[in-house]
Amino acid sequence: MKTKSDTVKNVCKVVMLPVFVYLLFFICSGGAFGKPASLIMNLKQTLAPTLISFAMCSNMLCNRMDLSAGAVVMLSAMFGAKMVYLYGIGLIPFALIVVGAGIVLGTISGIMYMLLRVPAIVTALGVCMVYETLSNLASISWVTAINGEITTLGRFPYCLIIFAIMFVLFYIIFNYTKFGYNVRACASSQRIAKNSGVNTKKTAFLCYVVSSLFLGVAALLKISIQGSIDTPMYMSSTNIIFNCMLGIYVGLALEQYCNLVIGIFIGNFILNMLTTGLLSMGLSASLQDTASGIFLLVIMIFTYNNQRVMNFISERKLKKELVRTNAQ
Repeated sequence: MKTKSDTVKNVCKVVMLPVFVYLLFFICSGGAFGKPASLIMNLKQTLAPTLISFAMCSNMLCNRMDLSAGAVVMLSAMFGAKMVYLYGIGLIPFALIVVGAGIVLGTISGIMYMLLRVPAIVTALGVCMVYETLSNLASISWVTAINGEITTLGRFPYCLIIFAIMFVLFYIIFNYTKFGYNVRACASSQRIAKNSGVNTKKTAFLCYVVSSLFLGVAALLKISIQGSIDTPMYMSSTNIIFNCMLGIYVGLALEQYCNLVIGIFIGNFILNMLTTGLLSMGLSASLQDTASGIFLLVIMIFTYNNQRVMNFISERKLKKELVRTNAQ
Protein backbone atom coordinates (compact mmCIF):
# COMPACT_ATOMS: atom_id res chain seq x y z
CA MET A 1 0.00 0.00 0.00
CA LYS A 2 1.35 3.40 -0.98
CA THR A 3 2.09 5.84 1.79
CA LYS A 4 1.57 9.58 1.53
CA SER A 5 5.32 10.11 1.15
CA ASP A 6 5.43 7.63 -1.77
CA THR A 7 2.60 9.49 -3.48
CA VAL A 8 4.40 12.81 -3.05
CA LYS A 9 7.61 11.31 -4.47
CA ASN A 10 5.77 9.92 -7.49
CA VAL A 11 4.07 13.26 -8.16
CA CYS A 12 7.45 15.02 -7.99
CA LYS A 13 8.97 12.50 -10.42
CA VAL A 14 6.13 12.97 -12.91
CA VAL A 15 6.28 16.78 -12.69
CA MET A 16 10.06 16.80 -13.01
CA LEU A 17 9.98 15.43 -16.57
CA PRO A 18 8.08 18.30 -18.27
CA VAL A 19 9.93 20.80 -16.06
CA PHE A 20 13.25 19.32 -17.21
CA VAL A 21 12.22 19.56 -20.87
CA TYR A 22 11.09 23.16 -20.36
CA LEU A 23 14.32 24.23 -18.66
CA LEU A 24 16.46 22.43 -21.23
CA PHE A 25 14.94 24.23 -24.21
CA PHE A 26 14.66 27.52 -22.34
CA ILE A 27 18.43 27.47 -21.76
CA CYS A 28 19.38 26.08 -25.20
CA SER A 29 17.21 28.61 -27.06
CA GLY A 30 18.51 31.54 -25.01
CA GLY A 31 15.06 32.35 -23.64
CA ALA A 32 13.28 32.22 -27.00
CA PHE A 33 11.36 29.16 -25.84
CA GLY A 34 9.02 29.06 -22.88
CA LYS A 35 7.19 32.37 -23.02
CA PRO A 36 3.69 32.26 -21.47
CA ALA A 37 1.95 32.70 -24.83
CA SER A 38 3.87 29.80 -26.37
CA LEU A 39 3.15 27.54 -23.38
CA ILE A 40 -0.58 28.29 -23.67
CA MET A 41 -0.45 27.50 -27.37
CA ASN A 42 1.49 24.33 -26.59
CA LEU A 43 -1.24 23.28 -24.15
CA LYS A 44 -3.89 24.03 -26.77
CA GLN A 45 -2.11 21.94 -29.38
CA THR A 46 -1.86 19.05 -26.91
CA LEU A 47 -5.63 18.63 -26.51
CA ALA A 48 -6.58 16.91 -29.79
CA PRO A 49 -3.52 14.57 -29.88
CA THR A 50 -4.24 13.50 -26.30
CA LEU A 51 -7.81 12.56 -27.22
CA ILE A 52 -6.48 10.57 -30.19
CA SER A 53 -4.09 8.80 -27.79
CA PHE A 54 -7.04 7.98 -25.51
CA ALA A 55 -8.88 6.62 -28.54
CA MET A 56 -5.96 4.38 -29.55
CA CYS A 57 -4.97 3.35 -26.03
CA SER A 58 -7.35 0.42 -25.46
CA ASN A 59 -6.59 -1.17 -28.82
CA MET A 60 -2.84 -0.69 -28.43
CA LEU A 61 -2.84 -2.28 -24.99
CA CYS A 62 -4.53 -5.32 -26.56
CA ASN A 63 -1.92 -5.42 -29.37
CA ARG A 64 -4.22 -3.97 -32.04
CA MET A 65 -2.73 -1.12 -34.06
CA ASP A 66 -5.53 1.05 -35.45
CA LEU A 67 -3.79 2.99 -38.21
CA SER A 68 -7.13 4.22 -39.52
CA ALA A 69 -7.58 6.59 -36.54
CA GLY A 70 -5.93 9.50 -38.34
CA ALA A 71 -8.12 9.01 -41.42
CA VAL A 72 -11.24 8.93 -39.21
CA VAL A 73 -10.24 12.26 -37.62
CA MET A 74 -9.47 13.94 -40.94
CA LEU A 75 -12.54 12.63 -42.80
CA SER A 76 -14.88 13.56 -39.92
CA ALA A 77 -13.46 17.08 -39.74
CA MET A 78 -13.63 17.45 -43.53
CA PHE A 79 -17.24 16.26 -43.63
CA GLY A 80 -18.28 18.81 -41.01
CA ALA A 81 -16.44 21.61 -42.81
CA LYS A 82 -18.06 20.50 -46.06
CA MET A 83 -21.52 20.81 -44.53
CA VAL A 84 -20.67 24.33 -43.35
CA TYR A 85 -19.50 25.27 -46.85
CA LEU A 86 -22.47 23.75 -48.66
CA TYR A 87 -25.36 24.54 -46.31
CA GLY A 88 -24.06 27.23 -43.95
CA ILE A 89 -24.99 25.26 -40.82
CA GLY A 90 -24.38 26.72 -37.35
CA LEU A 91 -21.97 25.76 -34.58
CA ILE A 92 -24.10 23.15 -32.78
CA PRO A 93 -25.11 21.20 -35.94
CA PHE A 94 -21.47 21.37 -37.08
CA ALA A 95 -20.23 19.92 -33.77
CA LEU A 96 -22.85 17.15 -33.80
CA ILE A 97 -22.06 16.24 -37.42
CA VAL A 98 -18.28 16.02 -36.82
CA VAL A 99 -18.60 13.95 -33.64
CA GLY A 100 -21.35 11.81 -35.20
CA ALA A 101 -19.23 11.18 -38.30
CA GLY A 102 -16.32 10.13 -36.09
CA ILE A 103 -18.53 7.68 -34.19
CA VAL A 104 -19.91 6.16 -37.40
CA LEU A 105 -16.53 5.87 -39.14
CA GLY A 106 -14.79 4.48 -36.06
CA THR A 107 -17.55 1.93 -35.49
CA ILE A 108 -17.34 0.85 -39.14
CA SER A 109 -13.62 0.18 -38.58
CA GLY A 110 -14.53 -2.07 -35.65
CA ILE A 111 -17.21 -3.89 -37.66
CA MET A 112 -14.74 -4.51 -40.50
CA TYR A 113 -12.22 -5.92 -38.03
CA MET A 114 -14.82 -8.26 -36.52
CA LEU A 115 -16.15 -9.43 -39.90
CA LEU A 116 -12.90 -9.88 -41.83
CA ARG A 117 -11.07 -11.70 -39.02
CA VAL A 118 -7.65 -10.66 -40.28
CA PRO A 119 -4.89 -8.95 -38.25
CA ALA A 120 -6.00 -5.53 -37.01
CA ILE A 121 -3.18 -3.71 -38.77
CA VAL A 122 -4.23 -5.18 -42.15
CA THR A 123 -7.85 -4.13 -41.62
CA ALA A 124 -6.73 -0.68 -40.43
CA LEU A 125 -4.59 -0.11 -43.52
CA GLY A 126 -7.44 -1.10 -45.82
CA VAL A 127 -9.96 1.10 -44.01
CA CYS A 128 -7.43 3.95 -43.93
CA MET A 129 -7.00 3.84 -47.72
CA VAL A 130 -10.77 3.74 -48.26
CA TYR A 131 -11.33 6.73 -45.97
CA GLU A 132 -8.54 8.70 -47.64
CA THR A 133 -10.08 7.97 -51.04
CA LEU A 134 -13.46 9.20 -49.79
CA SER A 135 -11.76 12.34 -48.47
CA ASN A 136 -10.28 13.06 -51.88
CA LEU A 137 -13.58 12.41 -53.66
CA ALA A 138 -15.47 14.63 -51.23
CA SER A 139 -13.02 17.54 -51.20
CA ILE A 140 -13.57 20.55 -53.43
CA SER A 141 -10.07 21.92 -52.80
CA TRP A 142 -6.80 20.84 -51.23
CA VAL A 143 -7.74 22.42 -47.92
CA THR A 144 -11.11 22.46 -46.16
CA ALA A 145 -11.38 25.46 -43.83
CA ILE A 146 -13.81 26.98 -41.35
CA ASN A 147 -13.85 30.42 -39.74
CA GLY A 148 -15.84 32.82 -37.60
CA GLU A 149 -18.39 31.44 -35.15
CA ILE A 150 -17.74 27.84 -36.25
CA THR A 151 -14.26 27.93 -34.65
CA THR A 152 -15.63 28.96 -31.23
CA LEU A 153 -15.00 25.54 -29.67
CA GLY A 154 -11.31 25.86 -30.54
CA ARG A 155 -10.89 28.95 -28.34
CA PHE A 156 -10.27 29.24 -24.61
CA PRO A 157 -11.99 28.26 -22.37
CA TYR A 158 -14.32 26.13 -24.53
CA CYS A 159 -11.61 23.79 -25.83
CA LEU A 160 -10.38 23.19 -22.26
CA ILE A 161 -13.90 22.48 -21.03
CA ILE A 162 -14.50 19.93 -23.79
CA PHE A 163 -11.12 18.32 -23.14
CA ALA A 164 -11.71 18.20 -19.37
CA ILE A 165 -15.06 16.44 -19.88
CA MET A 166 -13.50 13.85 -22.21
CA PHE A 167 -10.51 13.40 -19.89
CA VAL A 168 -12.75 12.65 -16.90
CA LEU A 169 -14.93 10.38 -19.05
CA PHE A 170 -11.96 8.30 -20.24
CA TYR A 171 -10.51 8.21 -16.72
CA ILE A 172 -13.79 6.75 -15.43
CA ILE A 173 -14.19 4.33 -18.36
CA PHE A 174 -10.63 3.04 -18.12
CA ASN A 175 -10.37 2.77 -14.33
CA TYR A 176 -13.87 2.15 -12.97
CA THR A 177 -15.92 0.23 -15.52
CA LYS A 178 -16.18 -3.43 -16.46
CA PHE A 179 -14.93 -2.52 -19.93
CA GLY A 180 -11.77 -0.98 -18.45
CA TYR A 181 -11.13 -4.07 -16.31
CA ASN A 182 -11.60 -6.32 -19.35
CA VAL A 183 -9.19 -4.22 -21.43
CA ARG A 184 -6.49 -4.47 -18.76
CA ALA A 185 -7.12 -8.22 -18.46
CA CYS A 186 -6.75 -8.66 -22.24
CA ALA A 187 -3.64 -6.48 -22.19
CA SER A 188 -2.01 -8.87 -19.71
CA SER A 189 -3.00 -12.03 -21.59
CA GLN A 190 -5.95 -12.52 -23.91
CA ARG A 191 -5.86 -16.29 -23.42
CA ILE A 192 -5.99 -16.02 -19.64
CA ALA A 193 -8.68 -13.31 -19.88
CA LYS A 194 -10.80 -15.55 -22.13
CA ASN A 195 -10.39 -18.52 -19.78
CA SER A 196 -11.45 -16.24 -16.91
CA GLY A 197 -14.76 -15.49 -18.60
CA VAL A 198 -13.94 -12.26 -20.47
CA ASN A 199 -15.69 -11.99 -23.84
CA THR A 200 -12.60 -10.93 -25.83
CA LYS A 201 -14.49 -10.39 -29.11
CA LYS A 202 -17.04 -8.12 -27.46
CA THR A 203 -14.25 -6.25 -25.67
CA ALA A 204 -12.39 -5.78 -28.97
CA PHE A 205 -15.49 -4.33 -30.64
CA LEU A 206 -16.17 -2.04 -27.67
CA CYS A 207 -12.59 -0.77 -27.94
CA TYR A 208 -13.41 0.51 -31.43
CA VAL A 209 -16.76 1.97 -30.30
CA VAL A 210 -15.20 3.84 -27.37
CA SER A 211 -12.36 4.90 -29.65
CA SER A 212 -14.80 6.32 -32.20
CA LEU A 213 -16.30 8.75 -29.66
CA PHE A 214 -12.90 10.17 -28.74
CA LEU A 215 -11.82 10.35 -32.39
CA GLY A 216 -14.98 12.33 -33.20
CA VAL A 217 -14.33 14.86 -30.42
CA ALA A 218 -10.63 14.99 -31.38
CA ALA A 219 -11.67 15.84 -34.96
CA LEU A 220 -13.92 18.62 -33.64
CA LEU A 221 -11.15 20.13 -31.52
CA LYS A 222 -8.51 19.72 -34.24
CA ILE A 223 -10.37 21.58 -36.97
CA SER A 224 -11.76 24.16 -34.50
CA ILE A 225 -8.27 24.98 -33.21
CA GLN A 226 -6.48 24.89 -36.57
CA GLY A 227 -9.32 26.38 -38.64
CA SER A 228 -8.57 24.02 -41.52
CA ILE A 229 -7.80 20.41 -42.33
CA ASP A 230 -5.64 19.08 -45.16
CA THR A 231 -6.97 16.45 -47.54
CA PRO A 232 -5.15 13.19 -46.71
CA MET A 233 -3.26 11.49 -49.55
CA TYR A 234 -0.84 8.57 -49.83
CA MET A 235 -1.38 7.44 -46.21
CA SER A 236 -0.57 10.94 -44.93
CA SER A 237 -3.30 10.55 -42.30
CA THR A 238 -1.03 8.13 -40.43
CA ASN A 239 1.29 11.06 -39.65
CA ILE A 240 -1.31 12.30 -37.15
CA ILE A 241 -1.21 9.16 -35.06
CA PHE A 242 2.54 8.56 -34.74
CA ASN A 243 3.13 11.27 -32.13
CA CYS A 244 -0.05 10.13 -30.40
CA MET A 245 1.38 6.61 -30.23
CA LEU A 246 4.58 8.00 -28.72
CA GLY A 247 2.44 9.82 -26.16
CA ILE A 248 0.96 6.45 -25.15
CA TYR A 249 4.42 4.91 -24.81
CA VAL A 250 5.58 7.78 -22.61
CA GLY A 251 2.39 7.34 -20.58
CA LEU A 252 3.16 3.62 -20.16
CA ALA A 253 6.66 4.52 -19.00
CA LEU A 254 5.20 6.93 -16.43
CA GLU A 255 2.53 4.45 -15.31
CA GLN A 256 4.70 3.28 -12.41
CA TYR A 257 4.46 6.80 -10.97
CA CYS A 258 0.94 7.92 -11.97
CA ASN A 259 -2.27 6.75 -13.57
CA LEU A 260 -1.90 5.84 -17.26
CA VAL A 261 -4.51 8.41 -18.34
CA ILE A 262 -2.55 11.22 -16.66
CA GLY A 263 0.71 9.83 -18.06
CA ILE A 264 -0.65 9.93 -21.62
CA PHE A 265 -1.61 13.60 -21.25
CA ILE A 266 1.84 14.46 -19.86
CA GLY A 267 3.48 12.45 -22.65
CA ASN A 268 1.65 14.38 -25.35
CA PHE A 269 2.39 17.68 -23.61
CA ILE A 270 6.11 16.83 -23.52
CA LEU A 271 6.08 15.85 -27.21
CA ASN A 272 4.49 19.17 -28.15
CA MET A 273 7.03 21.03 -26.02
CA LEU A 274 9.75 19.06 -27.76
CA THR A 275 8.52 20.10 -31.21
CA THR A 276 8.14 23.75 -30.17
CA GLY A 277 11.53 23.76 -28.44
CA LEU A 278 13.37 22.36 -31.46
CA LEU A 279 11.60 24.89 -33.69
CA SER A 280 12.69 27.74 -31.40
CA MET A 281 16.28 26.57 -31.82
CA GLY A 282 15.98 26.94 -35.60
CA LEU A 283 16.49 23.28 -36.49
CA SER A 284 15.38 22.00 -39.89
CA ALA A 285 12.55 19.47 -40.19
CA SER A 286 14.94 16.52 -40.71
CA LEU A 287 17.10 17.54 -37.73
CA GLN A 288 13.94 18.00 -35.64
CA ASP A 289 12.91 14.40 -36.36
CA THR A 290 16.39 13.13 -35.50
CA ALA A 291 16.61 15.17 -32.30
CA SER A 292 13.08 14.13 -31.30
CA GLY A 293 13.92 10.46 -31.75
CA ILE A 294 17.13 10.71 -29.71
CA PHE A 295 15.50 12.77 -26.99
CA LEU A 296 12.55 10.40 -26.65
CA LEU A 297 14.91 7.42 -26.59
CA VAL A 298 16.84 9.00 -23.71
CA ILE A 299 13.63 9.74 -21.80
CA MET A 300 12.34 6.19 -22.27
CA ILE A 301 15.66 4.60 -21.29
CA PHE A 302 15.93 6.70 -18.15
CA THR A 303 12.29 6.22 -17.18
CA TYR A 304 12.34 2.45 -17.57
CA ASN A 305 15.77 2.14 -15.92
CA ASN A 306 15.33 4.82 -13.29
CA GLN A 307 15.68 2.42 -10.36
CA ARG A 308 18.80 0.82 -11.85
CA VAL A 309 20.38 4.26 -12.29
CA MET A 310 19.60 5.18 -8.68
CA ASN A 311 20.97 1.84 -7.45
CA PHE A 312 24.16 2.38 -9.47
CA ILE A 313 24.63 5.85 -7.93
CA SER A 314 23.99 4.46 -4.43
CA GLU A 315 26.51 1.63 -4.97
CA ARG A 316 29.14 4.12 -6.16
CA LYS A 317 28.62 6.26 -3.06
CA LEU A 318 28.80 3.18 -0.83
CA LYS A 319 32.06 2.03 -2.44
CA LYS A 320 33.60 5.48 -1.97
CA GLU A 321 32.60 5.50 1.70
CA LEU A 322 34.09 2.03 2.19
CA VAL A 323 37.36 3.09 0.53
CA ARG A 324 37.48 6.20 2.72
CA THR A 325 36.79 4.15 5.84
CA ASN A 326 39.51 1.59 5.00
CA ALA A 327 42.01 4.36 4.28
CA GLN A 328 41.48 5.73 7.76
